[in-house]
Amino acid sequence: MMILTAIMDKMTEEVSAEDKIYYFFSIQNIYSIIKGDYMAITVKDMRIIELNTVSLGIPLIRLMEAAGKSVAEAIISRLKPGEAGRIVVLVGRGGNGGDGIVAARYLDSFGYNVEILPAYREELINHPDTLENYSIVKRLTTIKIHRPGRLDVLDGAGVIIDGLLGTGVKGELRDPIKSIVEKANKVNAKLKVAIDTPTGLNPDTGDIHGIAFKADITVTFHDLKPGLLKRKDIAGEIIVADIGVPRDATIYVGPGDIVYNVPDRPKDAHKGSSGRILVIGGSNKYTGAPALAGLAALAAGSDLAFIACPESIRDIIAGYSPELITIPYPGKYLSIESLDHILKTIEEYRPHVIIVGPGLGRRPETLEAVRRLLDKLVEENKRIVIDADALKAIDYDRMKFKGKAVLTPHRGEFKSITGKTVEQGQEGAETVAEAARRLEATILLKAPIDIISDGERLKYNRTGNPYMAIGGTGDVLTGIVASMYALIGDPFVSASIAAYINGLAGDYLLKNGEKVSPTNIIKVIDKVIKDPLNIHINTYT
Repeated sequence: MMILTAIMDKMTEEVSAEDKIYYFFSIQNIYSIIKGDYMAITVKDMRIIELNTVSLGIPLIRLMEAAGKSVAEAIISRLKPGEAGRIVVLVGRGGNGGDGIVAARYLDSFGYNVEILPAYREELINHPDTLENYSIVKRLTTIKIHRPGRLDVLDGAGVIIDGLLGTGVKGELRDPIKSIVEKANKVNAKLKVAIDTPTGLNPDTGDIHGIAFKADITVTFHDLKPGLLKRKDIAGEIIVADIGVPRDATIYVGPGDIVYNVPDRPKDAHKGSSGRILVIGGSNKYTGAPALAGLAALAAGSDLAFIACPESIRDIIAGYSPELITIPYPGKYLSIESLDHILKTIEEYRPHVIIVGPGLGRRPETLEAVRRLLDKLVEENKRIVIDADALKAIDYDRMKFKGKAVLTPHRGEFKSITGKTVEQGQEGAETVAEAARRLEATILLKAPIDIISDGERLKYNRTGNPYMAIGGTGDVLTGIVASMYALIGDPFVSASIAAYINGLAGDYLLKNGEKVSPTNIIKVIDKVIKDPLNIHINTYT
């Protein structure tokens, strides 16, 4: 607010029309931040968006070009070439340094006196786009590149641009970065500009890693980082620059969601540590559905899949795969009498996630047993995925899932639960979000474009094809949801990623001329999870 007041004071002074335009846009920018037009975004979220952008055919070097241009424009709007004096761009070895190099090139083109002070030797630059931009400025005679680490270059600088670390800060700053930041903070420059976030400032938390570059202006990209608002004494005036991230990269699930959310298997992993899934499903009429859900959960990374099923079909389900552990209960279908046995199974095997629904059938006594089971699971704070026949048991007016459940209805099942029809577009998304809020659950609405919401967050998924509209693909999706839920712990993120994986696997099979079937989808789930970006690009180009 102090910055806003200072700028408004300037507006009352005798200044040129050009300066008044600049001040007006500065007020607009800060007012947008104050009233919440910008959404705070974490470093992980930004990296997800960047990778999703790449999957749409936009290389990161184009975003780097736009970012560097935005930094240059922030300086051009404040100081003319004669006023700026020497501009020293501090360049690290990551993408932040590449943004700084691009800014240097744009400033040079407008007649500014620009110099580059690298923190490291060229061969230590580890970002390919930064290296490419470095190779470009090396050919220019009007931009001077100094020997790495020469602190005396900062003496007398009129403008200092911080392109050292940005969002890549980890732990306390060490040399050469630390010494450069200490020196830069001592220099009495006319303007100090940080790129994306000041070096040494944690953009998520606002924590300072020993020391931080003290900026007059921070030009951050796409959306506001929460740590900047917490430390305005370090960030200075905050400018949120649009660098051309397509909206599709933020609203649709993509490969970035997998890469930055699905954890690698830890070196000290043991059987069951990466996911124990219990499927409560199957009846004398349906045996394949629970088996497909269990096998999909295993393919998606879980270690153990238990199938609690009627004893009359145990041998059939066990015959599908030796990887499935069948736990029978008396009878031919789920009934109220079965519940004690199932609850003891849950207590004994301690599953991370419980799937309820595949193949249970719709007998009235089965649906009543499901209602009582769901009430008990909610009471015990269990993670649940509810699918297929179990969706018929949901009491929309009574049930609350305390944020622990994922429901996976198609549009017909959604209408059966809520009485509401899901329209295409934003109106349909709001309908799903309202139902999610009411049920206190995550809803993954299966449709040509899936809608996923937990009542607050919203994502769309457009992977998948008409050949997947066959029996069993929904059971596979349910198994993937459960596995992701066990691995990630966030039901909304897990459901979003699962929808994407399931659809991409089907599209991958179609692109490669293979039959799109539940069993074939299961076979390629692991491939999709391990290399989502390349499979995405190769599938949709």
